[in-house]
Amino acid sequence: MRINERVVALNDKPVNQNARYVLYWMQMFKRVEYNHSLIWAIRKANELNLPLVVYEGLKYYYPWASDRIHTFILEGVEEKRVAFEKLGIRYLFYLQKDKSSPKNTVAALAKDAALIVTDDFPCFIIPEHNRRIAERAEIAVHAVDSNGIIPMSKFEKEEWAAYTIRPKIKKLLDRYLVPFSEETVERSSLDIELDCPETIVTAENVAELVTESDIDHNVVPSSVYHGGTTNGRKRLDYFVRELLCNYNTDRNKPDRDGSSRLSSYLHFGFLSPLEVALAAKDADVSQDSKDAFLEELIVRRELSYNLTRFNPKYDSLEALPPWVHKTMREHAGDERQYLYSLEQLEAAETHDELWNAAQREMVATGEMHNYIRMLWGKNVIAWSPNYEVAFETLVHLNNKYCLDGRNPNSYTGILWCFGKHDRPWFDRPVFGTMRYMASHSTGKKFDSKSYIAWTKSLNTENAEDAE
Repeated sequence: MRINERVVALNDKPVNQNARYVLYWMQMFKRVEYNHSLIWAIRKANELNLPLVVYEGLKYYYPWASDRIHTFILEGVEEKRVAFEKLGIRYLFYLQKDKSSPKNTVAALAKDAALIVTDDFPCFIIPEHNRRIAERAEIAVHAVDSNGIIPMSKFEKEEWAAYTIRPKIKKLLDRYLVPFSEETVERSSLDIELDCPETIVTAENVAELVTESDIDHNVVPSSVYHGGTTNGRKRLDYFVRELLCNYNTDRNKPDRDGSSRLSSYLHFGFLSPLEVALAAKDADVSQDSKDAFLEELIVRRELSYNLTRFNPKYDSLEALPPWVHKTMREHAGDERQYLYSLEQLEAAETHDELWNAAQREMVATGEMHNYIRMLWGKNVIAWSPNYEVAFETLVHLNNKYCLDGRNPNSYTGILWCFGKHDRPWFDRPVFGTMRYMASHSTGKKFDSKSYIAWTKSLNTENAEDAE
């Protein structure tokens, strides 16, 4: 049942009248400001004259769990603890390291809670988390949308492409692209005792905690990108001050530092898209640059959230439009000039040096330049035995290595390589009428030799210096 444009009641269970607190289960919006979930939890706590408890957990068995993802998340924990303490809110973080660690922590905390407030995120493992807690909990569960600037509920169906969602966003934008109103709790929860294990995270013990976790230790932490709202705001400030002025000309040049590089901070919720959009809107740069950036941040990003919200097949080729399925059927038997195994692709061992460079950047740093990522995806289609294997390969590599993987943007970007949100082009082998990209022509649009040389200098130890 929808409560308002951002809040959905996931069950019809009652509020616990004998509760000690309201519980906010923080899953995806890992920030203390610009957080609609937190604001809703504060309001409910104040309405019920109860303190608020914020719980954030990190399991060891989520898909593609690794040192890279764990580290990025853990790097944002200490600053949240300090910030919540200043607000009079008890923040509890728990790292479940292995199968011997205590489980069912949310259920245990729910026993003394009036209701649970959590994050409404439209893909990956979060919808299933929310379904299960709403089913198992004996109290009300509310999911809150703080994903984008426009609430997802303002769109009634899956949009066909950017040109169909853009005018709808334009009509609503002035209403939502406004400063955020923060709120405060009326009762402190700092001294409250909780029936839950807790992990104290500091800058000094992050590496130790990661080492102790039963996860993939082969995907090492990024030495370029570090988690947390503070680090996200540093990059945002630098981007707005130094790079936004040339965004409309430099964003498609992987050899330059010209794009925002904020996608990881947006994915993990360390930054709100509203905060980012307001910073860009107020910048003293040309309107062309602002418009180009806000098109990506708002229209394109919210199109991807719309896809994962309304299309349950977003993580498969079934999400593609009929014209793509038709052209894939017609070209399924086409001969591939090159075929590479997953292992060869993962190791960047192809004949194509530009593609190898993109793969190296992703493996070494945890990100890939958005422009080159399109070419990266298209070539995997060309070099796989069939479309299904290509899709599975792209999802796996992207979600394993990219800090901004496992996100609506990621799934939509991969599907775009197959024709999602696009139109038919000229018919050709393997691709049929799907848009084609070639390394030799793409590489002429920027200094590809410089980009290739830069990625060759990268490794997991010296990536920061190379950047």
